[in-house]
Amino acid sequence: MQQFLIAIALITTGGILAFITRKTRDVSTIVGAGSAIIGSLIAVVPVVRVLFNSVELPLLLLNLPLGQATLRLDAVSAFFSLPVLLLLAVVALFAGIEAAHDKHAHDGWLFFNFLGAAMLLLLVAANAVLFLVAWEMMSVAAFFLIAWRDEIASARNAAWKFLVASHIGTAALMLLFAMLGAHAGSYEFAQFSGAHFTDGMASVAFFLALFGFGVKFGLLPLHVWLPEAHAFADAPVSAVLSGAMIKMGFYGLLRILMLLPNISASWGWVMVAGGLLTGIFAMAMALAQSDLKKVVAYSSVENAGIITMAIGCSILAIVWKQPFIAGAAMAGALLHILNHAVCKGMIFLASGVVYHTIGTRKLEVMGGIARSMPFTATCFAIGATAIAGLPPFNSFISEFIIFVAGLQVATLQEPAALLLAFLIMSGLALIGGLAVATYARTFGLVFLGAPRQEKRHEISDIAPSLRLPFMILLGFILVLTVTSPWLVEILLRVAATLMAGHQGFALADLQGELLHKPLIIVVQFSVALLALVIAGWQLRSRFFSTGDRSDRPTWDCGYAAPDARMQYTSSSFAQTIVDIFSPVVRPYKHGEKVTGLFPQHASFRSDAPDSLLRYLFSPLFGLVDRILLPLRGLQHGRLHLYICYVAITLLALLLWKVVAI
Repeated sequence: MQQFLIAIALITTGGILAFITRKTRDVSTIVGAGSAIIGSLIAVVPVVRVLFNSVELPLLLLNLPLGQATLRLDAVSAFFSLPVLLLLAVVALFAGIEAAHDKHAHDGWLFFNFLGAAMLLLLVAANAVLFLVAWEMMSVAAFFLIAWRDEIASARNAAWKFLVASHIGTAALMLLFAMLGAHAGSYEFAQFSGAHFTDGMASVAFFLALFGFGVKFGLLPLHVWLPEAHAFADAPVSAVLSGAMIKMGFYGLLRILMLLPNISASWGWVMVAGGLLTGIFAMAMALAQSDLKKVVAYSSVENAGIITMAIGCSILAIVWKQPFIAGAAMAGALLHILNHAVCKGMIFLASGVVYHTIGTRKLEVMGGIARSMPFTATCFAIGATAIAGLPPFNSFISEFIIFVAGLQVATLQEPAALLLAFLIMSGLALIGGLAVATYARTFGLVFLGAPRQEKRHEISDIAPSLRLPFMILLGFILVLTVTSPWLVEILLRVAATLMAGHQGFALADLQGELLHKPLIIVVQFSVALLALVIAGWQLRSRFFSTGDRSDRPTWDCGYAAPDARMQYTSSSFAQTIVDIFSPVVRPYKHGEKVTGLFPQHASFRSDAPDSLLRYLFSPLFGLVDRILLPLRGLQHGRLHLYICYVAITLLALLLWKVVAI
């Protein structure tokens, strides 16, 4: 535990020193990036020890205003440390190297390091007060990182949306911990698990947790902050926010589920339904976007839906006393959390490279980039293939495990088992199909076809030194693919820790050996498919060299002078699917009607702002704004009256305390 805390202190100190030396950019970058990388490597040691040796590091006590707080590194917190440490190190390496090539590159090391340190502190907090302190530190650091380009009004608006959403979620968490602490007589997590909650109180606690933590991981309809925050944050920041920070929402939810003694089937159904709707809605919205980073951001919401659905399946299996299904669904969710972190880190970094090279995120003006940027195109293609759940990469395996859990549900005698199996399997199929369509569209529009602007011929790929972070992430994708049968055994230990207080499930009850053999077959298939693709590529390069090949336009319907404008646009490519989901997506369509036999002017443009933000939250917050409008007079800039407000509040609290006694 001491080693883990040293890592947190090093990362925090490095951020402070980077801020102090910010006028000397090179020194600031070395200190900020170096401390994040070294701190992550130091923290990996106790994390690996806990995961592989099934140990729990001893407690450390901290004195806080509300009493002593404990720190604990167990299997659950150790697992969730993995995506944080991996992305913190890799993204720091990328941003540090990028700073040497681009004077406008990310340099907010103070908040970047604070974000990483806050997430690590949150994971070992075994006290509600310390947990909330770390949670707020994480949210505030993320706010400043999103708003870093504050000269852009849209970036400021996105940051404020994130901060408002985060504090609404935090309010629910404060109410949750206040209720649990009042009933247990302590804010220590260990005391929560020993308290006897009524079924009604447990359900209230669950739904408060689902709301509070769901804001962070983007559960429908609480996701509205996420697309714009990722779109306007720098690519390294987006990689950490998507790959690591939103996972803290899942950690918090699972930790609360672990502490509540009685779980209900209704919780599982809510999570399955919520996850399914989240995944479908997110992919429908992604298909309608013309902003590259918003497409990738909605993909994060979609994967959050898959993970939520798997956790809900595990909850129902626990209630039905089916340890194998519960373990498989939970292991699939945990593996998907890890896979998503690695894949999304690669995709966001590749998207950032494209944005900085092209100067825009608009899909409509891209095209043909793969010829000039083959390395970036390859990395994006691998990350997109993996995150879409296609073989031969890692996310296919985690979704396969969840699918196996759904298939096993269909064999149960429970009345609602067939419904659950149908929702899990059909949901994965539908969400996966939409994800494939989304990334096929995105990759094709960005990297294939003809350049839509002449200057695209002048671009070049990233510097060789910047390729190292991509190679590290690619290596992790391959390692997670090949080692998944053995990695699942470790994840089942984490699942057993989560389920220890429910139905008395132990590791042996989860029957991990039943998953091992099918996963071996899946890995063999994946390796064979990958080898076949590589062999085919080599044969193509050998026998069909560029010198023997001529390039010609595709069939152009008889038009004799085709140009780059005669290509599918982002809206036309996905029009059929978007039309199917138009009641949900509700796209704006603008344009001039085509009139006459020989029209001189015609135009068409479609936009798809988030429909829930437009039709639910904007009117809701508009109503709140109108209600609170009379109170704006209280903010007048007079300091002595502000002090008076504080004094009146303190007197009111003292009187309330006296009356309560």
